[in-house]
Amino acid sequence: MKGRSGKKIYILLFLVFVAGIMENTVRERSHASILKEYTYEGEAFREQYLPVSLYNKIHQKKNFSEILTATMLNGKFFPEKISGEDEVYIKYKKEEFSVLQRFYEAIWADVKCFPIPASEIAYEDTFGEPRMYGGERIHEGTDLFGKVKTPGYYPVLSMTDGIVEKIGWLPLGGYRIGIRTPGGAYFYYAHLSSYEKDFVEGEPIHAGEIVGYMGNTGYGEKGTAGKFPVHLHLGIYIKTPHYKELSVNPYWVLKASEKNIRKYTY
Repeated sequence: MKGRSGKKIYILLFLVFVAGIMENTVRERSHASILKEYTYEGEAFREQYLPVSLYNKIHQKKNFSEILTATMLNGKFFPEKISGEDEVYIKYKKEEFSVLQRFYEAIWADVKCFPIPASEIAYEDTFGEPRMYGGERIHEGTDLFGKVKTPGYYPVLSMTDGIVEKIGWLPLGGYRIGIRTPGGAYFYYAHLSSYEKDFVEGEPIHAGEIVGYMGNTGYGEKGTAGKFPVHLHLGIYIKTPHYKELSVNPYWVLKASEKNIRKYTY
């Protein structure tokens, strides 16, 4: 009788142990379920919400993009505290985590300075707001305004190293320049009054280099200006399996880069 009772206890303990493992597995899988194959195409990812105080803590880490990715996932893309716990994602969704990490790195890791060398620049988070010119659409960037309203007054700097991928006139963006960063993101500077020089596609460019001057060109045929206030429109885009140019919100990237405002005499 004692032998049978002992076996029953061992079996019961074993079942409890197995149940605990299964419960933990279910909990881990549920936690990892926020990460899907195309998470980087979702609206939450595109918002790029990252308070400056949190960015500053993460930016000090050697494995910046890994911690940033885990922090975003653990905070359901609206994090309020740093988190380096990525084991669950690596365990169950290693490839998805790796891809998402590359996209975060592309957007954030190459940024070295604020695009205007002035401290009196104002901008708001208007990403996704409706716009009407050229048909109904959404605002795919951030508009930066200076105290001085004169076209050509403020220099516009490249925020990153990179390659000039596009240059010239667009009806929507006026005189614009698009720079592909080493990490693969596309930084788009629009409504320039003029360029600093005759850039050519494929030309290398360095962070802090003047690309042009803030203006109000666009919304018409080549040379159209004055249809809206002087400002810089900054857009950030990534290439994904379903989008050649998928916009992400530059607002939080700009907030984080304010500590790196260059000084120029102009």
